[in-house]
Amino acid sequence: MIAWPSTLPQTFMSDGYQSGEGDGRIRSTTDSGIAKLRRRFSAVARPLSGSMFMTDMQLAAFRTFFEETTGGGSLPFTFPAQDEAGTWTVQFGQNVPSWGRMALGWSVKLELVVLP
Repeated sequence: MIAWPSTLPQTFMSDGYQSGEGDGRIRSTTDSGIAKLRRRFSAVARPLSGSMFMTDMQLAAFRTFFEETTGGGSLPFTFPAQDEAGTWTVQFGQNVPSWGRMALGWSVKLELVVLP
């Protein structure tokens, strides 16, 4: 299994960090009354997003990790758990990473999904 490089930041910046539960439910409308709601899937991916501060060298290493190691973001990898001990198996989400200049480095925005 591919692992998040130890040379890159291990936690998101607290500003903008978001996590949540995946939605494995299905809603069915009825002729009258309230809609029916039931579980559709028992194993659901969870969203995870935030930004990491990286230096020039870390950004270069991250770009190599994204493009070469994860095949342009298509392969899953282990990532440090953010609000519990251990690691999560994740993959990049719908939007590819983006970055912008921040003080003496870069703010790298990541959208990930935690796999069940």
